[in-house]
Amino acid sequence: MILAAGYGTRLLPVTKAQPKEMLPLVDKPVIHYAVEEAVASGIRDIIIVTAIGKRAVEDYFDRSRDIEDLLAEKGDLERLEEIRRISQMADFAYVRQGEPRGLGDAVLKARHLVDEPFVLILPDDVIIGEPPVTQQLMECFGRRGVSVIAVQEVSERETSSYGIVAGEAINDRETRLTRLVEKPPPGEAPSNWANAGTWLFEPGVLDHIPDERMDRSLEQLVFPSVIAEGLRVQGFPSDAYWMDVGTSERYLQLHRDLLEGRIAGLLPAGIATQPLVGEACQVWQDATISGRVILGRGCRVGGLACVQGPSVLGDDCVVRERALVAGSVLWSNVKVGAGAVVRDSILGDGCWVGDDAVVDGAVLANGAKVKQGVRLVPGARLEPDEVAG
Repeated sequence: MILAAGYGTRLLPVTKAQPKEMLPLVDKPVIHYAVEEAVASGIRDIIIVTAIGKRAVEDYFDRSRDIEDLLAEKGDLERLEEIRRISQMADFAYVRQGEPRGLGDAVLKARHLVDEPFVLILPDDVIIGEPPVTQQLMECFGRRGVSVIAVQEVSERETSSYGIVAGEAINDRETRLTRLVEKPPPGEAPSNWANAGTWLFEPGVLDHIPDERMDRSLEQLVFPSVIAEGLRVQGFPSDAYWMDVGTSERYLQLHRDLLEGRIAGLLPAGIATQPLVGEACQVWQDATISGRVILGRGCRVGGLACVQGPSVLGDDCVVRERALVAGSVLWSNVKVGAGAVVRDSILGDGCWVGDDAVVDGAVLANGAKVKQGVRLVPGARLEPDEVAG
């Protein structure tokens, strides 16, 4: 069960135009990696809990025949094969949460589909390991017959950003949990072990979820209730790569980690020695592409322009002459004008940066525009289709 009904408020404004689960990590949305991890663990039945306005999540895994026919007519066989592969990854079922009522309510919406132990995944927690973390949880569950939570050690200064667990050690790899404290104040965390967003439950856990609205019902009611009843909730320390991409800073860091080879199995082949340039790209001879850079299909990089890694540019991006793009993630159809600078920023689909403009440490939602010569201050945020200058 993958919970994809949240609003992604910490990633505003980009999530006003794009569900947080559909934010691209190179060429796939982050939810794709959650599904791949589950499928690699042998899971074939996947429930996705969505919300109003998140049809894009459903469409991604359940592509219509119309899209396949259109791609076949265009002769885009590569994308056609990818769409077919995605739709065949698993058997998908969709349930909608009418309004945000917390994780517990989201799980209850799918109660009628659950009659056996199930894995619960938060897709904006990117967790990738070998063997897959879900597989390890299932093996642990099979040995102990308990509910299991993947946990990761974090620094003391980070504990206030996560759900923190405490418990009694069973051995060097397993701990019986006694508490889960959601985002404790600085200095009050019971440990340095954080809930990593992947859980395995018995169906009986559903009986402990209250029907009334409560944003943190899983953390504040369900776990204490299960533990008080004497059932075992076990923490499984994972050494897999884990990143909560709930903020723009972590979203950028996720791409940097991928490009620098810190995520096992995801570094594109060959990028360690040269940039990865997609089909039909045009790069002027006197342009410079340095460091670990990925260019999508149909990108154009003009004369004396410079693209510095770690950076990812989606399909059909244009970097005009003398422009600089460094340490940034540009989605599709982004235009960077002549002499402009884009540094340490996120630019959504269809954004436009005018000639000689400067975008430094900013986040631009889909369709936002920065006029010629305008300089955005670090930390700037532009709404969808907003114009600066």
